[in-house]
Amino acid sequence: MVSYTSQQPVGRVTPGLREAGLIEYVGGDAALADVLVPALSSAGFRLRQVATPSGNADGLILAHGLTGTALDAHAGALEALSAQARRLEAEGGSVIILQDTGGRFQPGDDRAWRGGLTGLARTATHEFPKALIRAIDIDIADLGAKAASDRLVEELLSGGAALCAGLSGRGRVVPGDTPYRLPAAQPGQAGPQDVFLVTGGARGVTADCIIELARRTQARFALLGRSAITQWPDDLEPTEDEKALRGALAMRAKANGDKIAPAALNREVRALLSGAEIRKTLAAIEQAGGKALYIPTDIADPAALREALAHVHRDLGRVTGLVHGAGVLADKLIREKTRAQVETVFAPKISGLEALLSELDISTLKTVVFFSSVAARYGNTGQADYAMANEILNRMAHWLKATNPQAAITSLGWGPWDGGMVTDSLKAKFAEMGVSLIPRDAGARLFADAVLAGSACPAELVIGSEIAHG
Repeated sequence: MVSYTSQQPVGRVTPGLREAGLIEYVGGDAALADVLVPALSSAGFRLRQVATPSGNADGLILAHGLTGTALDAHAGALEALSAQARRLEAEGGSVIILQDTGGRFQPGDDRAWRGGLTGLARTATHEFPKALIRAIDIDIADLGAKAASDRLVEELLSGGAALCAGLSGRGRVVPGDTPYRLPAAQPGQAGPQDVFLVTGGARGVTADCIIELARRTQARFALLGRSAITQWPDDLEPTEDEKALRGALAMRAKANGDKIAPAALNREVRALLSGAEIRKTLAAIEQAGGKALYIPTDIADPAALREALAHVHRDLGRVTGLVHGAGVLADKLIREKTRAQVETVFAPKISGLEALLSELDISTLKTVVFFSSVAARYGNTGQADYAMANEILNRMAHWLKATNPQAAITSLGWGPWDGGMVTDSLKAKFAEMGVSLIPRDAGARLFADAVLAGSACPAELVIGSEIAHG
């Protein structure tokens, strides 16, 4: 299945949230709160503005997404929801998550940076099935605080139970998925003259995608990753079998009279296998007709990124395309999440993207592709921070597309692949759920199709396992 996120105007439906006990209002700008809180109170809501949820209220209104930076808005909302989590798990209640990204979930400006809170809302529906969860995008910049407060009151009293709703001067919308087939490749979209900067692309499924794009375009690729290329020991037979390599290293240490701790052994195994996989990816790109360069870099470090880009420009040429595939997981339930864990997950995807956009002139790029996840679109238990980070990528794609409509700019919301972050234990879990995995060759082909479709590719795509049969 391939679909894009569309805007669907929706009229008023059955009554939704009504006054149901004490509601705590948390976060956001003080000046906005001075307008929103009295308006809600006048409408009959029993509201209390607090700095931190007590954990005992019947409902929450989280206003962190109305202002603030990417990290502060999302970490603040998640921390507040975590404080209410046990009450939500046991008794239910209501959670209203507010954001201002233009009122249509398709921001055309820098409000996109705080657009990931729908990922939090969608994950919360899985973790708190007894609760009513809503995410509301209000275009305060367009409506003004007074009109926005009136629209919010109306939405809460009569908007129904739609998970997501957008409110702006152009009306009320909810996001929905529309089946979509990518058009044919555009001539000249990418070729041997192009230089792609790729984050997280030297290993896993991103590497498969880049190899396929190299086969079709013979372009040049600069791969940035945090791992160094550890050289394989001359006295060990090459292998991709982790268990076999661990055994060989242990035997070598014993034969040399060395003692090696299990943790150190595991680190050495991971480093060797990582280095071997990177070298394999570079060779595959070259064999496909492209040119490849790998630079160990922490992309969230602006100075390191600047140095890496100078290397790329010197050895490959001016960057014409960006593929942002970096990411990490740190799964925990919302009630267990901390700000530090959010920072860990945001570092490669969001802090990394901030650094990239500060160093690259996006207006000169022909291609920008983000690797997002269906976790952003549908939520996933234990992945609130991952869902938020990927949803920010989706919103960022809309903003960048609005400012550079002639470029190929898209965020690909991948379902689970048969590889990459999907371990054997996760495969078993997906099998129990009846969720099939995206074959690596099919996913790589679709990635290349999206890139080569050029400006005709939508800003946001949701991709499921059915592509193997389509």
